[in-house]
Amino acid sequence: MPADGPSLSSGNSDRVLVTGASGLLGQHLVRQLLSRGYPVRALVRTTQQRDLVPLDAELVPGDIRNPVDVAAAVAGCRYVFHACCTHVYNLPPQEVWAVNVDGTRRVCDAVKSSGCEKLIFTSTISTLKRIPGPHTPDSVMPARQRNTVTKQFAEDLVLDCVREGLPAVVVNPTFFVGPFDYRPSPFRLWFPLAIISRVRLVPGGGFNVVGAADVASAHLWALDHGNVGERYPISGENISLAKFVAAINMAVGRPGAPKTIPDWILRLMAHGRVFDSYVAGMLSRSNYVDAVSPLPKQSLDQVIHETVQWFSEYSPLIYTRALVRYVRQRYV
Repeated sequence: MPADGPSLSSGNSDRVLVTGASGLLGQHLVRQLLSRGYPVRALVRTTQQRDLVPLDAELVPGDIRNPVDVAAAVAGCRYVFHACCTHVYNLPPQEVWAVNVDGTRRVCDAVKSSGCEKLIFTSTISTLKRIPGPHTPDSVMPARQRNTVTKQFAEDLVLDCVREGLPAVVVNPTFFVGPFDYRPSPFRLWFPLAIISRVRLVPGGGFNVVGAADVASAHLWALDHGNVGERYPISGENISLAKFVAAINMAVGRPGAPKTIPDWILRLMAHGRVFDSYVAGMLSRSNYVDAVSPLPKQSLDQVIHETVQWFSEYSPLIYTRALVRYVRQRYV
């Protein structure tokens, strides 16, 4: 197919399904696909999320865990972007598995049954650096690690299906940030925190960060050019948390570099279902990435500026009570 999207006469034959359409990546996928002329079907949990999805997209409510809902959403689509996963880390292990792994299985089954031409599966960069040995994502495993392990199982499931004829491509992005972030993960909560008050203390680690719009563009590149069965890492800039949050403080208009929390203090603070010793260790080390993405990207400063602007104008989480309630519901 042409790199610039479908022809004007292609009609519904080029319909694209985006799962997780109300999420950060899903938002950008839907918008970029629409801008390229694709008819887009957006799978969301309820019709109450209508306001989160562009009006030009066809809204389809459904549960990713329900095979009937998934089959109905996939039916009639030529391409599928499976970007749905959960980062609500305080969920019971079986619920995380049901969304991240069983949901992926439902999508793969529906893609095969409907004869779709291509599935683009959103994984994560962490699956490319696996810890050897068996891992069981049960209640004993730290919540954040459990989420990552379920993504590994989901990616393995997709690649197993590829060997059975599924036309799927895997995209492995690093941490991404950007506008349209209605349900931010813990890493992205630095934005509302900094808008409420200048952030003065951060852990001493670092991450690779890329813009959500660039991750979406990479998914569309994978649709056009990705080889079935291949995994494509999408990376941005390696940056310490101190420099990342300093850039957010600057974009908010309250410049100031935060001080670093000593690792031993972070470990003493690590008590709870989500903020545990595993998370403390992750926040204390440099989680940098060597892989270089071949695609052009926005500068991280520009991404941060646009994200701060969006949160300031549209997110209720810039109010302390709303942010505290959100964190308690999902991460405590």
